[in-house]
Amino acid sequence: MILERAGTAIAMAAFGLVSLAGIWMRPLLPVDETRYLAVAWEMHLGGDWLVPHLNGAIYSHKPPLLFWLIDLTWAAFGVSETAARLVGPAFGMATIAGTAVLARRLWPGEPGIGGRAALVLAGFGFFAIYAGLTMFDGLLAFAVLLGVLVLVVSGGSRRGWIGFGAALALGGFAKGPVILVHLLPVALSMPLWAGTRPGPMLGGLGHSLAVGLLLIGLWLVPALLAGGAEYREAVLWTQSAGRISGSFGH
Repeated sequence: MILERAGTAIAMAAFGLVSLAGIWMRPLLPVDETRYLAVAWEMHLGGDWLVPHLNGAIYSHKPPLLFWLIDLTWAAFGVSETAARLVGPAFGMATIAGTAVLARRLWPGEPGIGGRAALVLAGFGFFAIYAGLTMFDGLLAFAVLLGVLVLVVSGGSRRGWIGFGAALALGGFAKGPVILVHLLPVALSMPLWAGTRPGPMLGGLGHSLAVGLLLIGLWLVPALLAGGAEYREAVLWTQSAGRISGSFGH
């Protein structure tokens, strides 16, 4: 247990130092980081937490979670670029810690597996870079991890499916319907890796989807009413199904 905790602590400390060095040594990266902080700044100035704006125009390209978190950070610690840029790395740290927990749950007979898993994740270059940026990837990664962890720990219980729905909602608030691409295969394959019967699994998944839609609807319905017809079309079609039929330059 001591070695496992040491491995997790080293992984989190190494990732934290890399992230802090990036914040100190480099400016915000255009076009993404600069754009997202601009959206959060307009939300802070205008006080409209339902519909994000950029340069005075409605911004429909991303859900609002990152902007909410930046504004909450500013409310707690004052407005500064550094405070805003700590949001992404905070979720990176949480993902490393959660990966250690997930590894222990999956391989309980392997001493120190959690610390080793945390070190492996922190050592991935892509994770170290993207989780330290002011972007949506760290939030999405944490939501995916949370969803998998809930399924593993709960074993398909009703409470677990409710928690899975909350993870779906978190991912939806972070980066939209793409969370389904990551988590639906894990849930649908539970009869193979968890021994869950297909019938209860499908019923539980239906409850999860209902919970996720309900939670997202608490923001989405008022936002669609406030944003107008153009915002409704962008959110309900262009930024979901439209991204499947067209590349949008990605």
